[in-house]
Amino acid sequence: MRNELITLITTKKTRNGRGFEETEETVRKGIFAEVRSAGVIEKYEAQRAGIDVSAIFRVDTDSYKSMLLDGKRPDKVEHDGEEYRIHDVRRKGSYKKTEIVCKR
Repeated sequence: MRNELITLITTKKTRNGRGFEETEETVRKGIFAEVRSAGVIEKYEAQRAGIDVSAIFRVDTDSYKSMLLDGKRPDKVEHDGEEYRIHDVRRKGSYKKTEIVCKR
């Protein structure tokens, strides 16, 4: 059940005519999600790759796609005052479910 509100954070960088970054804008959008903890096997596999998986958020695929900013995926997720960096986004099970795998 997707009953937790999380915030997807997208960092948008603009460049000037010469290709140098001029400004950085942060866009925050709320979405409902199901909060999951990483399973034992997932954690061990991630640790072998040098990654500390902290949380997994399951969202509706269509809702997630509507949160994209000019086709750019979010960089971070905020939930209960904690900020997580997005490591992976994957479809899980049926087409309507997308998992956002996060690390601290």
